[in-house]
Amino acid sequence: MGGHNETLLKDPAIEEWIWMRNNTHRYFKINKRTTPTLIAMGIVFPGLLFWFASSTQDKLKLGPVVKKSWAEAYQK
Repeated sequence: MGGHNETLLKDPAIEEWIWMRNNTHRYFKINKRTTPTLIAMGIVFPGLLFWFASSTQDKLKLGPVVKKSWAEAYQK
């Protein structure tokens, strides 16, 4: 009941891709190719997100769209 099904055919290429995907921490190295991505995802993107959040703080009105209160809307 509910055990592993060994009759399923396994594709070696998919199995290798899964293993490499699960073990990326073993093979990651900082070099000229990965540095721009690290800078963009570690500094630029959070910086832009912080700038947008701080520049729009208390400026956007995210209140309810209905101008009437609940009691006024359903009063007959």
